[in-house]
Amino acid sequence: MSQAKIARAADHPRRALIAQATPILVGQLAVMANGLVDSVMAGRAGSEVLAAMAVGSSIYISLYVGLMGVLIGLTPICSGHYGAGRYDEVAKDAQQGIWIALFMSVPGLLVLFNPDFIFRLTDTPPEITSQASGYMAGIAVGLPAALVFRVFYAMSQSISRPGVVMGLQVLMLALKVPLNLWLMHGGWGVPALGAAGFGWATGITMWVVLAISLCIWFGSEHYAQFRPRGFVWPHWDRLKAILKLGLPIGGAYLIEVTSFTFIALLVSRFGVHQVGGHQIVSNMAAVAYMMCLAMGNATTVMAAQQLGAGSPKVAAAMVRKGLELAMLIALGVCLLFYTAGDWLIAAYTRDDSTRAVALALLPWVIAYHFIDALQTVCSFSLRAYKVSGRPLAIYGVSLWGVGIGGGMWLGVWADQPLQAEGFWIASLAGLVLAGVCLAGLLLVTIRKSLRATTTL
Repeated sequence: MSQAKIARAADHPRRALIAQATPILVGQLAVMANGLVDSVMAGRAGSEVLAAMAVGSSIYISLYVGLMGVLIGLTPICSGHYGAGRYDEVAKDAQQGIWIALFMSVPGLLVLFNPDFIFRLTDTPPEITSQASGYMAGIAVGLPAALVFRVFYAMSQSISRPGVVMGLQVLMLALKVPLNLWLMHGGWGVPALGAAGFGWATGITMWVVLAISLCIWFGSEHYAQFRPRGFVWPHWDRLKAILKLGLPIGGAYLIEVTSFTFIALLVSRFGVHQVGGHQIVSNMAAVAYMMCLAMGNATTVMAAQQLGAGSPKVAAAMVRKGLELAMLIALGVCLLFYTAGDWLIAAYTRDDSTRAVALALLPWVIAYHFIDALQTVCSFSLRAYKVSGRPLAIYGVSLWGVGIGGGMWLGVWADQPLQAEGFWIASLAGLVLAGVCLAGLLLVTIRKSLRATTTL
C-alpha cells in the first residue's frame, strides 16, 4: 500500500505535498495556539505577567527546540526506510530515538530548574525573574514527555500519517485552555499560580498526550509494522547515525530559535513594554512560521521517501513544488499582516505603550516572514539529502553573528539604541544572508544527486 502511495505522489507532487502539509499545519497551529492563548491570557492579566511568561518561555523554547531538533534527524532516516519498504528499520530507529529523548531530558531539566545564571547574564529585573522561574519549573515537569512524543511525531510524519499527530496536537490545545484558567487563577484547592500556572498546564498536558500516543503506537493496527518488538538497549550504530544527522539539525534549530528568543531576554533591560511588544509580534511571526514549517516538513518527508525509493528526479520536483507553495503562502500572510496588523495586535493587549512598540516592529516582521519561507524550505529540503552540517555553519554566522551581534550593536550599543527594533532589523539582515546561502547549497546538492544517478 505504501509503495502505491509513493508512486501516486511521484505523479502528483503538488497534491502530495499539500496532503502531507495540511494536517501538519493544523497540528502546528494548534501547538502555536497554546502560545497564543498563553500570550493573550497573560497580556490580559497585566504587563508584568506577560513579561515574565515571555522571558520564561524564551528560555524554555530555546532549550526545547534545540533538544527536539536532534530528534528531527529521525524524520529523513525513517522516511527513507519507508520509501524503500524497510518497515522494521523504521521501528528500530524509533526505539533508539526514545533513548536519545530520555538522555537529553537530563541536561534540559537541570537548566530549567536552575535558571538564575541566565537571568544574571541578561540582567533580567527581579520582578520578572520570580514569576519566570515558577513558569519554568512547571513546564520542566513535562519536558521528558515532550521529547519522547517528538519521536512518535517524527515516525508518524515519516510513514505519511500526519493526521494522527494533528489530532493529538488539537487535543493538547483543548486541554491547555481550561488548565490555564484553573492554575493561573486557582480554585479547587489549588492556589493562584499566576505566570507559573501556564508552565504547569503545559507540563501536565504533555504527559496526557504522550500516554495517548503510546497507546496508539502499541495498540493501533495501522502501526503494527512500525511497533517496537520488546525492550531494546541502546544500539550505538543506530544512535550514531541518528545523532550524526540530528545534532547539526538540533544546533541549527537552537541558533534559529535563539535568534528570536534572545531578543526577549536582551531587551528585558528596557522594561516591560519593550518585552511585551516584542513578545506580541514574535508570537504573530511564530504562528505565521507554522505555515513555512508545515511545507518544510512535508517537503523533507516526500523528498526523502522518493530518494529512498530510488527516484531522485521526483525528489527534486518535490523540492521545487515545496518552494513554490511556501512562497505563495508567505505572500498571503504578509498581505494579512499589512492590512490587519493593527487589529491583530490590539487583540493581544489593552496597554497603549506595549501596543505602540508592537506596531513599530510590524513592518520588519512582514519582511522577515517572506524571507523565512524561502530559507525554511531550503533548510528542510537539505535534510532529505542528509545534509545538516553546513546549514548549521550558515545559521551560526548569519543568525547569531549578523542577527544577534548586529542587534546588540543597533539595539543596545549604538549612541541612540533602537532597542527591540534594532534587533529585528539585524535579524532580517541575517536571515537574508542565510536564505541566499541555503538556496545555493540546496541547488548544488540537488545537481550532485542527479549527476550521481546519471553516472550510475
